[in-house]
Amino acid sequence: MAIHTAVVGGGLAAYRARDTLRRCELFAAYTERDVSEAPGSSPEATRKWADLLDSPEIELVVLAVPPEHRVALSSAARAAGKAVLLEEGPPLSLAELDQLDEGGAEGKAAIGMVLPLRGLLALDQALTRVPWTTLACGGLLVSEYVPVPAPTPGPGRRPGAAPARARSVPQDVLGAVSPYLDLVCQLFGKPVTARAEGFEAGVAAGSVEFASGARLSLAVTIRSVVGSVQLRLTDTERSVHLQGRGLWVEDASRTVLYPVPSPGELRVSSYRDMARRLRSGPAAGDHSPQSTRLLADCLALLWP
Repeated sequence: MAIHTAVVGGGLAAYRARDTLRRCELFAAYTERDVSEAPGSSPEATRKWADLLDSPEIELVVLAVPPEHRVALSSAARAAGKAVLLEEGPPLSLAELDQLDEGGAEGKAAIGMVLPLRGLLALDQALTRVPWTTLACGGLLVSEYVPVPAPTPGPGRRPGAAPARARSVPQDVLGAVSPYLDLVCQLFGKPVTARAEGFEAGVAAGSVEFASGARLSLAVTIRSVVGSVQLRLTDTERSVHLQGRGLWVEDASRTVLYPVPSPGELRVSSYRDMARRLRSGPAAGDHSPQSTRLLADCLALLWP
């Protein structure tokens, strides 16, 4: 039977959630129960949220809300017996992970997270089945295209002056690099030391060392005229190269090129992981918030 689901939130995140629900036959979207605004933003949104939590037919709540609301709303939904799926957004901090895990997982409704790039790990089982050695190393280059708006002359601004930035640069850097750092952490394990410099200008460079002995260098810019990602991991007898729409996996006996699924198809992997947990009942899943703790450790080391 399909899992009865409601979406809470608006904007692009909510659109992606509804699109993925349509792609995945395991869910039945109860759109009449959707809450398009974050609860608390208006009396109507608060009332609809309370009605949703009281609805016995709703099994799963997809939270596509601003980051500052996700922990409190997750706790409220789980207390009402609803499973929760956190839509894409800034990575969870160590403090947020601790808050979500307060009191332990026993007896609580399941909680998952949309982590699209985790779907790449399913393309080749050898990526995670065979441990990476102490000699493993890698490089990550993220160049995110952001168009530069034309300057608007006005009081106190001379013609040709650059407009003020609408978003905080550190958060932009984190959003651009985090999905790929998470992928590396799933392969290399626990990070132990890291350094990064220059993120104030929208450009960061640094390195990460892992408890396994593996090492990663990284460079990221979010103000580029070209959008591009290159991730290359190399070990004594194998290498992995992710670029554009291709994932190359090479070892002593083979070289395999896997076409990278579309972003929408990759997102389905997180929804399917949640469906498995709801139907089979394991305490944790491959796409649970707690599975991002290695990433949170890494980000805390890079940008304390």
